[in-house]
Amino acid sequence: FIMAKQVEQLEKEKKELQERLKNQEKKIDYFERAKRLEEIPLIKTAYEEQRVHDMELWEQQEEERITTLQLEREKALEHKNRLSRMLEDRDLFEDRLKASRRTVYEDKLNQFQERLAEERRNRLEERKRQRKEERRITYYREKEEEEQRLREEQLLK
Repeated sequence: FIMAKQVEQLEKEKKELQERLKNQEKKIDYFERAKRLEEIPLIKTAYEEQRVHDMELWEQQEEERITTLQLEREKALEHKNRLSRMLEDRDLFEDRLKASRRTVYEDKLNQFQERLAEERRNRLEERKRQRKEERRITYYREKEEEEQRLREEQLLK
């Protein structure tokens, strides 16, 4: 009997614990739902505020970028105007430099052409001499062969 009462008591405590846990779970769910319902408008307003703040920041940065670009352009124009006064001097210097380099180039080209012509003449003379030598050797060889042939014919006769 005591054991049955104890088992019954344990069952009862177990059910109560489960009931309490279930109620606590419902409370937590309700609380979370309520918290979310309260947070959603706050999150939306925070998002809108952040979006407005970001837009203002972007506009400010864009204005700074534009003013910086305008200042850089003004400086570039001043620099261009300042350097344009030197344009004639630069062109004069370039012309002189090109002229001096052109004369050096033409001198070297003439020297090369002269050496080329001399080398061609030398090679032409050498080829002429070799051909003359070859013709002389060929002439003597043919003459000797002719004499040899004649001697052989006379021997045969």
